Formats: sequence, structure tokens, C-alpha cells
Amino acid sequence: MTARTAPITRYTRRIAFLLRRAADQDQSHMTLSRLVELLGPGAHRLLLLVVSLFNMIPGPPGYGGTIAWTTCAVAVGMLMARPIRLPGLIGNRKLPLDLMVRASDQVVKVAGLLARFSRPRMRWLTGSAANLPYAVLVIIVSVVMSLPVPFINAIPNVGLCIIAFSMLNRDGIGVIVGLVATAIGLGVAIAIFVGAFHLGMAAVGSMA
Repeated sequence: MTARTAPITRYTRRIAFLLRRAADQDQSHMTLSRLVELLGPGAHRLLLLVVSLFNMIPGPPGYGGTIAWTTCAVAVGMLMARPIRLPGLIGNRKLPLDLMVRASDQVVKVAGLLARFSRPRMRWLTGSAANLPYAVLVIIVSVVMSLPVPFINAIPNVGLCIIAFSMLNRDGIGVIVGLVATAIGLGVAIAIFVGAFHLGMAAVGSMA
């Protein structure tokens, strides 16, 4: 399958087109709720790809936590097989649209490269039956990424990106690679969290 016809290529081009059209309407920012409306409240897998990619972009304080909880909310909707509805605290958060457009353009390029190596295979790992375990995994990883510890979300988020790309491209092998990356990321994140906890307790003990 060529990059031109790969499912992931069509999906990422759709994302870039919709964001660029919104930017052409003189919008400077977009709320997360508006993003859900734009991509479709039933497009759980597509939204998971978008928010996991946005989590790769540096943002202001609280940005990473907001994206992590957004990812969790989308996964809950998938788990319950219901349309995505973000709580106001998350849904009303505004993101700079120009940054989103530039990021989506890069995503299209990356998707084109990945489509040269990824193709539909082992589809049983990407079918509708995979929604439940996929959603549970995303919820667990999102909760870990929401912890207020620097750099704790980087590696697990890479794994989620790989899984999201592979799910949309019907590539079961890619899903396995993403699961391995996510497991490694969770292990590193837990080690960082435990290390930070012990350092904090040691600091408190030295002050006592």
C-alpha cells in the first residue's frame, strides 16, 4: 500500500485541512471542545492521535496535564462507546491555532514517511474488539502522564502516538511496537516518580 492510499495519510490530511480552514476564518485560538466538534465526537481514535501528538509540543505550565486529562476523557468515551464530551475545565482550554496548523503539517509529512513502512496487517489487533483494551491502556497511561513530575510523560506518550498511528492504519505490528514503547515509558515514568518521591522525603527529613 502506498503513502497516497494509506488510511493514516487520509486521516492526517483531514486533520490538517480542518485546522487550516479554521485558521483561514481569522481564528487565533481553538478550544479543545471545538476541536472535538471539528473532528467528530465519535472519532475517538482520531482524537486520541491528535491529542497524543499535541502532547509532544511544549506548552505553558499546566498544558501537559490538560492534554493528559483530555486524552483520558476521550478514552473514557471510547470505553463507554459514547460521544466525546469534555468537562468545561478541559474543553474550554484554548490552544494557539497557528501552532496546531504547523504541527498538523508536520504530522502529514511524518505520516507519509510511516506509510512507506506501515500497512494493514494483523488487523485483528486494530478492529473494534480492540477498543476496550485500547481505551483501558490509554486511561492508565494518561493518569500517569498527569502526575506533576517533569519529563514523566515523554516516553509513554511516544508509545501512545505509535499505537494511535497504527490503529488508524490497521497495522497490528505497529500496535505491538507501540505497546512495547509504552511499557518501557511507563517503567521509566514510574522510576522517575519513585525517585522524585524519595528525594522529596529525604529533603523533608533533612529539614526536620
